Amino acid sequence: MSNKWESYAKIGGNKVGEFFTEYFGKPNKKLLYIMGKGFDVRMNSLIQVLINSCSTVNVECLLVDYNESSDSASKQYSSFVDTNLTELKTLLDSRSLIRKPIDLFSGSAGKRKWIGDRTINGIIPEDLSEVTDIIVDIGALQRSVYPSLIGTLLSLIEQKQLNINLFVGVTENARIDALITEVGTEHDLKYLHGFGGNIEITSEAETPIIWFPFLGEGKMEQLKKAQDQIIKHTRPYEICPVLPFPSKDLRRSDALIMEYHEWLFDASQIASKDIIYVPEQNPFEAYIRLNNAIRNYNESLKTLGGCKAIVSNFSSKLLSIGSILSAYELKNDIGVGLLNVPSEGYNIRDENEMQALKSESQSFLMWLTGDPYK
Repeated sequence: MSNKWESYAKIGGNKVGEFFTEYFGKPNKKLLYIMGKGFDVRMNSLIQVLINSCSTVNVECLLVDYNESSDSASKQYSSFVDTNLTELKTLLDSRSLIRKPIDLFSGSAGKRKWIGDRTINGIIPEDLSEVTDIIVDIGALQRSVYPSLIGTLLSLIEQKQLNINLFVGVTENARIDALITEVGTEHDLKYLHGFGGNIEITSEAETPIIWFPFLGEGKMEQLKKAQDQIIKHTRPYEICPVLPFPSKDLRRSDALIMEYHEWLFDASQIASKDIIYVPEQNPFEAYIRLNNAIRNYNESLKTLGGCKAIVSNFSSKLLSIGSILSAYELKNDIGVGLLNVPSEGYNIRDENEMQALKSESQSFLMWLTGDPYK
């Protein structure tokens, strides 16, 4: 079977600004720009490229504003958030900025439940008839929130046959990612809204489960938490870790293997042949390789009724787009669930270094629906 995004449109680096100039300089364009409010120095990087490249762009900006718990570790970086918000307002000038608060949790401390992957969909306007383009900038959106948003938009555009060009953008810098560490993990783990893959309701069956964890730096606690959750319901038939290669740091995958060596080869007894390598800066190629691996397993296990797959992203947001596309395409035909581990907050290991590395970041834009696919 061919992949939905076998042929794809990806723009990166300086080409992003050139694309914005040409594309949004055309008349009759109405852009809905969705982004998150956060402390990351890259929060406004992509929208800054947009406005600097096309000052006449007709854009409405929806800013997702998280209602975090009062004890969240991220609260200590409120000054970074304020700086980013002031910068955004200056960039937009007189353009429309609509703040959309969402709850990440329901219930009181000790009994709270994660609901961010459901509440995020409430920000989508009911009337999209005048919108020609949507950009979802995931730079400051939490990884346990934006997959559901992207999946809902894809379904909405497909089912209602909307003539909308949907883009997902992010400003990538693996060194900054390594400086931002997650603090604690939530106990309320579940498959992300819209990406259950029919796994939970069939957990009593004998269908083999293949788990594909995308590995990134400093995520051992989250990795073990996800594995415990999977084993609680059904023991995976096989684990296929996904590593970034090639990457800007050519030794990155080797360093990750060293970091997770005990878990990979001692605790989980993973064979080297089961490790999947995907290009660090191409989520479409990651999606294609993941799709092919899942389909191959499903075909080879036909005598057992096929398989189901679980994907967990502990790597970059850029690569997470590949896992979202794979789960979206195969969630019904085969059954692919997205299981991520929400964190209780974030810490920055070196604030000065994060600021210094901002200029080395690179923007990417993935074009998911619309003109190229007609």
